[in-house]
Amino acid sequence: MAAEIERTLMPNTYVKLLTQEFHDHAAIAAGTGIAPEELAEYPHPVSVRQHLQCVENILPLRQSPDWHLQWGRRMAEHFHGVVTMAWLTAPTLGDGLDAFIKYMPSRVPYLRWQGSMSETEFSCEVAALIDLGPVGRMLTEVPLIVMYEYARAMRYGSSAAAEINLTYAPPPYHELYVHWFECPVEFERERNALVIPIEWRAAQNADFDEAMWNASIARCETMYTGSDERNTLNKVRQILFNALEDPDQVAFPTLEIVAERLHTSSRTLIRRLRAMDTTFQAITEDVRKLRARELLANQTNRLQDIAKHLGYEDISNFRRAFKRWYAMTPKDYRERILNRL
Repeated sequence: MAAEIERTLMPNTYVKLLTQEFHDHAAIAAGTGIAPEELAEYPHPVSVRQHLQCVENILPLRQSPDWHLQWGRRMAEHFHGVVTMAWLTAPTLGDGLDAFIKYMPSRVPYLRWQGSMSETEFSCEVAALIDLGPVGRMLTEVPLIVMYEYARAMRYGSSAAAEINLTYAPPPYHELYVHWFECPVEFERERNALVIPIEWRAAQNADFDEAMWNASIARCETMYTGSDERNTLNKVRQILFNALEDPDQVAFPTLEIVAERLHTSSRTLIRRLRAMDTTFQAITEDVRKLRARELLANQTNRLQDIAKHLGYEDISNFRRAFKRWYAMTPKDYRERILNRL
């Protein structure tokens, strides 16, 4: 699944924006297969792999480690194509966030987006679908500040009642977050999310335009709807991620259970996944692999509890699987990632 996502094409808008921020185009283009002189006006979509390489290449070019938060704030309303038009003309803050969460995967396919409600809060969660390497933290925080800025612009008054949750330990520059978020930023949580009071969803948009809203949503739907195979792949991933996050889930869903939830046969599901160059077993492996990283980033999660959460009754089986994924034990991974952060 990771290889399939890395081959996925996405708009070249983000790469072009990087060329406006940094003038060393040769450094940005290194390892992408794109000529530096073509980067600023590259006429083709870029693959996820090319996009991630460009982002990684700008790390040594930044003047400060919080550059991405500054960039995210400045670009919050300007670089999401038709999704931007949808949330600028949405009836309410809640409608705008729902549109963002639903349609952004078509533009940023390496992240999983999910909204959830309780009696008092609404959470906008972001999680990586593949290993994003050294740019993972940056690419997780940019959509969170974009959604935060949208919520802040859509309603009057203080945003102190909101909260940013991040799964990792505080980075060395954590004191800089206060410049970008007028709300608490909590580290070592179980998810990466913007959390707002539920009543904020009802905030009316002064720029609501019914005709533009309906037209934008129609265009988003056209953009969002892809092939049966790609839709099936995304739905399978979502079912498996949801299963891992459901405290009432007793066993990890089997191929037959997932096929039943998708109202199709196991045979059809296998065929559609094969058309995307993957299998149900490979998707299951990748989902567990990614969820393991999220859980290990939180020091309060015990290894035996993580193993059970991922469907491993025997912790030794989890250790063997993790060593196969990352060439190190879960304990070594946790120590390394926390020391690096």
